[in-house]
Amino acid sequence: MKPTFSNSWRLLTSKLHQPLPLDRRESQKLMTLLNDSFKRNFDRQHPPGMADSDHSPDDHFNALLRNPLFGSKNVQYAPPHTRRAEDSQDVVPVRDLMLAAKEPVEYFKRQVANGVANMESAKLALDSQTKKALASASIDAKDSMKSSGIGSVMVDWLWASGRYDRLEFLRDRYFVAQLTRFLVTEGQYRPVWEWLQRSRTISISQTPTHEAWVSLQKDIGTMVRHLVKSEVSYGHGLQSAMQIFLTNYKALRLSLPESSFPTLSMNNLPAGAYLLTKWGSQGRSTALEASVIDHFDRSVESWAPPRLSTPFRALIQLLHPQKPNNPAVTQLITGLESVETNLSRTERIKVVRVGLKAVQILLKQDSLKEAAQVMKALQIKFPSDVGAGDRAPEPRKAAEEAALRSLDTLLAT
Repeated sequence: MKPTFSNSWRLLTSKLHQPLPLDRRESQKLMTLLNDSFKRNFDRQHPPGMADSDHSPDDHFNALLRNPLFGSKNVQYAPPHTRRAEDSQDVVPVRDLMLAAKEPVEYFKRQVANGVANMESAKLALDSQTKKALASASIDAKDSMKSSGIGSVMVDWLWASGRYDRLEFLRDRYFVAQLTRFLVTEGQYRPVWEWLQRSRTISISQTPTHEAWVSLQKDIGTMVRHLVKSEVSYGHGLQSAMQIFLTNYKALRLSLPESSFPTLSMNNLPAGAYLLTKWGSQGRSTALEASVIDHFDRSVESWAPPRLSTPFRALIQLLHPQKPNNPAVTQLITGLESVETNLSRTERIKVVRVGLKAVQILLKQDSLKEAAQVMKALQIKFPSDVGAGDRAPEPRKAAEEAALRSLDTLLAT
């Protein structure tokens, strides 16, 4: 029988596009293969050593279903070649600013659904939601931030866009600061812990250069600082922040060889110094468990360089509710006198701040003689810096950090 044109065409298309399974058995077999493949990939991304409740495949499905693409209506996809230039760059069009100010969460969901969400639109949404919470007269600012759920929306976007595991977003410290604040307010600590766990698996050989690895470690240190800072202001207070700090410090130390002081320092020094100065501002009246104080004290030498660890530990002893002042004051003065003069500007500011905090504490306790001794040691060692210790450093993004400080002040009232 001579083949017809229709038979020849059917034969050709069947070779190009294999037919789908037609019966129940083949369909079940395909679903089993897909399910096994999903589990293998899931176990590779999330090792089964942690609690099952923390690593359920349902969480991945829920994250998919919460993606704005599944909740948008009448969304029309614009192919890349038809989009305007302003939509493809990291610039938020002016036409979106009013929507972002009025409904930040909906604005960002629309950006995601249209495929144009980026770091700039994410920061705009977070910033706008913070300002909206501050302007609310009917609800507490922190409750408003918590109920917005924008932190969870950002996490879903990071996961759906492939940014979640790459950690490249850590370079944008303003975004990390804003996001961490909302996650802590919402009680969503798990993403931050997963990012920290992921960071501990990245070795120098996995980064393009040694400088890139150092930059990553500093970015991680900044995220830890924002985590404990947010916990103090919007979470469960200073003791909880110290416990979070110590948990991360112990996990990092267990994952590193004994000679890895630079990594411990870059990851922990910013947060540790913040906690110490914050504790110094609150004074001895702060209710901290002695065991937490002792563990924090013992950890200092592992993450603070020797030129900083002596004054740091002296301030801890001065703040310790169960220890007398005199030995701590002597230790602090000795530490200040032994500090090298060729410190970096950041290190110098940290030491001066520690000394000034000690002076404030001693004055509150009417220990005038000891306060004068510490002040004299500061004036001799840092004559041009005393009085400038509380000035903020000059970062590359001074405007963004100034905005964060203003928001922290307003939210703390």
